[in-house]
Amino acid sequence: MSKTARLFLLLRTHTFVFALVIAVALFVANLIALPAFVSVGNWDTNWSTFAPFAILAVASTPAVLTGGGGLDLSIAPSANLANIVLVLYLIPHSPWSSWWLAIPVMLAVSTAIGVFNGVLVAVLRYPPVVATVGMLLLLLGLNTRLVPFPVPVLTPWVQGLSGDIGPVPWGLVLIAIPLVLWSLLGLTPFLRTLYLVGGNAATAYSAGVNVAVVKVAAYGIGGFFAGIGALALTALVQTDDPNLGLQYSLIALAAVALGGTPIGMGGRGGVLGSMLGAAVIYLLQNLLIVSHVQNNWLQVVYGAMLIAGAVVGARVTGPPRAARAASRTKAAPA
Repeated sequence: MSKTARLFLLLRTHTFVFALVIAVALFVANLIALPAFVSVGNWDTNWSTFAPFAILAVASTPAVLTGGGGLDLSIAPSANLANIVLVLYLIPHSPWSSWWLAIPVMLAVSTAIGVFNGVLVAVLRYPPVVATVGMLLLLLGLNTRLVPFPVPVLTPWVQGLSGDIGPVPWGLVLIAIPLVLWSLLGLTPFLRTLYLVGGNAATAYSAGVNVAVVKVAAYGIGGFFAGIGALALTALVQTDDPNLGLQYSLIALAAVALGGTPIGMGGRGGVLGSMLGAAVIYLLQNLLIVSHVQNNWLQVVYGAMLIAGAVVGARVTGPPRAARAASRTKAAPA
């Protein structure tokens, strides 16, 4: 087996490796450009800034894993709405301002949106792009309508989320929560069933799997993780800016693609790759800022990363070249 063949085999069996290699290279580049990047004094800031990237990328992953073109473009606006509900409606009204009541409400809001998207896609059979773009536009309009101008957060427990708990930054804790929950799901039959549905929904249905329920649950799980992302957003910006949803929508999807979860295919990849894809975007953004690159180039970079991730994902996770050639030969008319 040639070195190229071994490399492609590694990338096919461990789809996150591509993002891992790029993330390590960018981390080294950041250290060279700005040695203080990893200083203890910057830990809280770095983790708080990275947390929304990472969590919203993880939240976008379950819908993509369902296959059949599955994706949820409304994840970031959903997190933005949960952030607005917290700042505008819960914090000003006791006892809802308490964390033990406010956080469940935020999670319920984002989860409900995810479940609704899942019903549109899996039960009513709307194409995922149509359903979730419609929800994205609806939420962007609703968020702008609810918040004519941003309101700062003055509640101590929310402000504390931008700091640390003992020696551990809160941003790192928030990132760990969806990863731990996903790992716990891996101990149940659900995750294996999700990959089966994403790989081949017809085969899963023939095996007795309720495909619609699995897809709705996947969208709901993504919505739940979006609620955790809403906490990370609030901790970072300390306000209820209605424009955050649009800002993170493309980033989250680009991170999923870079992490080796093939957009539109399903059944391959996972949240670890999405997390590493988010790390690539964050580290590259930081490097561009340190290098004094103009902000308007960042959107160009995000788009390029989305395209690169989609191309690499399709090339690496698709069938081998020999299998594709054999398939075309069989399909050719006699």
